[in-house]
Amino acid sequence: MAQIDVSIWRGKSVLVVDDYQAVRKTIKELFAIVGLKVSEASNGVEALEMLNAEKFDLIVSDLVMAEMDGFELTETVKNNPRLRAIPLVILSTHADYKYIFKALRLGADDYLIKPPTTEMVNIVLARVFSHEW
Repeated sequence: MAQIDVSIWRGKSVLVVDDYQAVRKTIKELFAIVGLKVSEASNGVEALEMLNAEKFDLIVSDLVMAEMDGFELTETVKNNPRLRAIPLVILSTHADYKYIFKALRLGADDYLIKPPTTEMVNIVLARVFSHEW
């Protein structure tokens, strides 16, 4: 596999949305290694509050969460003119094509299966940060 230039995303800000603190911690550590600034939200409602208060370069969201799940968050973000340009990646244990297609149909820019490998995270980051969003 070709070497990925991680410098293209160094310093970018990511909002990680997951209801499990241990998952947020793991993802935060993966992203921090490559120089991303990571903020955390425990559900979609909290994420929207943060998105209205701060600027983020990427959203990574779980699907199954209380209050507002990842599908609802994706749809809300992608239907908001101020937020829709932010790449949104779903990170879920659901590997069934029905979940993947639904997330992509609602506007998700990519879909990762938990637990993500460093290689898969790097590939997704290279894809979302190498485009003009």
